Amino acid sequence: MKGLLLKDLFVVSEFVRVLTLMVIVFIASMMAIDGFSVIGAMISLLVVSLVISSFSYDDLAHWDSFAATLPVSRRKLVASKYLFLLLLGVLAVVFNGLVSVLFAALQPGVSLAEQFVTGILISMAACIIDFVLIPLIYKYGAEKSRMMMMMVIVVIFGITYGGAELLKMLNIGTDWITLPILIGGIAAAFLASLLISWTCSVKIVEKKEY
Repeated sequence: MKGLLLKDLFVVSEFVRVLTLMVIVFIASMMAIDGFSVIGAMISLLVVSLVISSFSYDDLAHWDSFAATLPVSRRKLVASKYLFLLLLGVLAVVFNGLVSVLFAALQPGVSLAEQFVTGILISMAACIIDFVLIPLIYKYGAEKSRMMMMMVIVVIFGITYGGAELLKMLNIGTDWITLPILIGGIAAAFLASLLISWTCSVKIVEKKEY
């Protein structure tokens, strides 16, 4: 498992340098226009998208065909990708934590704890998007998944926006959606999507012929 994780880390190492530069430029740009609210979301999406890049490199190198000859079960191969994604999620939380500290320092009225919790929730939401995508990547390949990623984001945004509008039409307020409820809801969605995604991916890979 350690070797599989190191393989993915080495594969995306070059892109990490580019990503770091992109994040720095993006943060500087958002600071110039006081757009801190979108920094966390963009950082999380950029960081967790590295797992998609690792799939693309695997396709180019025909990794799956080679991995099938190794004394490693397909279940472990799948597990390494999910573990890699979770590690990227932790990295996204760290980035968001640093941005939260910067935000709180520049905006004295902002709660550091609230910003940090928001960063964690955004990182979890970004991971949920990848949980949806990974089985599709195993089924259809990495290249098609990039368009699917945009579709998944649009669908999730549409459901969220549509739900908010529906509550307005029904004259149902959102005051009941407190931070603890939001944390619990996203955490439940995170765990459920992880379990469902993992199960689907294992079934797809075990039936696949290389």
